[in-house]
Amino acid sequence: MSPSTMRRRAFAAAAGLTTAVGLLVVPHATAATDPARSLDESVRAAMLTERGPETRALFGTASLAEPLVEPTRFAETEWAFGTTTIPAPATEHTAPQTALFVAQHEPQGWRVELDGTAEFVELAGQAPESVVSTGEKQLFASNFAAANQAAPMADTGLGLPWSEGVAWWMGGGPHGNSGNSRPFSSIDFNGGDGRVLSAGPGRVYKSCVRGRSALVKVVHPNGYSTTYYHMYNLTNLSNGSSVRTGTYLGHIGNELPCGGSSSGAHVHLSLLRGDSHISVDNMTIGGWTFQVGSRAYGGYAERNGATVGRGGRLTNYGGGDAPEGPTGTVDSGQYDRVNLRSGPGLDYSIVDTVTDGTVVGIDCTARGGEVDGVWGRTDLWNRLDSGNWISDGFLYTGSNDPVAPACA
Repeated sequence: MSPSTMRRRAFAAAAGLTTAVGLLVVPHATAATDPARSLDESVRAAMLTERGPETRALFGTASLAEPLVEPTRFAETEWAFGTTTIPAPATEHTAPQTALFVAQHEPQGWRVELDGTAEFVELAGQAPESVVSTGEKQLFASNFAAANQAAPMADTGLGLPWSEGVAWWMGGGPHGNSGNSRPFSSIDFNGGDGRVLSAGPGRVYKSCVRGRSALVKVVHPNGYSTTYYHMYNLTNLSNGSSVRTGTYLGHIGNELPCGGSSSGAHVHLSLLRGDSHISVDNMTIGGWTFQVGSRAYGGYAERNGATVGRGGRLTNYGGGDAPEGPTGTVDSGQYDRVNLRSGPGLDYSIVDTVTDGTVVGIDCTARGGEVDGVWGRTDLWNRLDSGNWISDGFLYTGSNDPVAPACA
């Protein structure tokens, strides 16, 4: 039975929680309500009630660590939005389980809904703009509608999580999010410059943020979501920021912000549909169709009759909407908008403006007039795919150096 089938509303209500030696045991849930229960307790109860059975199966354990609750937005004391994560046990290649939540305080207590469900879409749609933006509401609705089509699309429309046209190693073939667990929804990659890029357009969310690492999730409008684990030097984009195919997310590593284990720097990429991990068997990502093996980490990728197994190199042929060049995200600092100019300097005329958080495509770069931007003083300018120019001081690309070729 899928988590969405097992779905039940989590008013501040479910049965009591008992903690022992850092592990949490969940008794039978009840529909009673407890107005005194805190937001954190209510979110933990929802996470364990709805995602606990699947997570115990994935982790191969009867007990789970207490879920982390990381609210990121509030509207007084009535609304909240954020992430919740069940840390992974310290076993081979196990990754944590995460979910977005939206919560409303009602007379009975906190109503908590987790992403990937109709109830989440409904409640998110009612939340104030300061808690869930209009763009997020549209994305969550699109993702849910697409995920509930009769059958998943074999061609995911997603690319592999590095630069298009570049080959990386497939260090671990299709396997479970927790190693041997089913479905085989995950693949390990490493190579190139180590820069992990978004596999498709959507919005980015970080959970279990610890030091320089976190579990990164991108919710895509086509019904899929992708998660990325073991990275460091993460994007500083705030939760809910728009990303495009190729937006920088982090760097491959061995980081374990929320449990698990790792040997050899890589990114652990997982594919989800709705609120559940989905097998990559017969799924096309980055131009390659993946086939799972009888055992975890086996299988192979196929393209035009050629097959590549574990330890082989895969060239990223992109997804259906991959941009032709690198991208950046506008960061206007204390302002709402950034001026676009006709050339690489403040002496050039203002031809347009772009709002904070917008993802833009970069054609090429040039050195020009110095600007005191969000990142400090810089003379680097980026010519966008629109033909207009923006100072690199107001554009987050994941690097202080040029990310596109010099303009001719």
